[in-house]
Amino acid sequence: MKLSIIPNGPVPVYRQLYEEILSQIVSGELVAGTALPPIRTVARELGISVITVRSAWEALESDGLIVTRAGSGCFTAALGEPELKELKAKLLSEPIRMLIGSAEKLNVTEDELTELIREGYRKNN
Repeated sequence: MKLSIIPNGPVPVYRQLYEEILSQIVSGELVAGTALPPIRTVARELGISVITVRSAWEALESDGLIVTRAGSGCFTAALGEPELKELKAKLLSEPIRMLIGSAEKLNVTEDELTELIREGYRKNN
């Protein structure tokens, strides 16, 4: 599992870690039962505080994305399709909101925006 952060970025480091692991779970890159690296290892490799990594892991566990097994470590949780669909919507909600705001400023209609998205999607695939 590859993790990267922007140390002095606008998003707190623990949140960057949370969102990166969330994205990897939703995309299927991290399947259910995948072991996460130990907190101390992540902290050392990224040059950040153990407390920061622990905060990310605790948030992931609180949201049901990972589970901790005493003596074994942390593992990605088994999520069903409804949960994955909800997580995808959560990940895309802010970019969609920003896109809609930009479209409104440019007087782009919903139909025009939908077509632009379809065209963009086709070009990327």
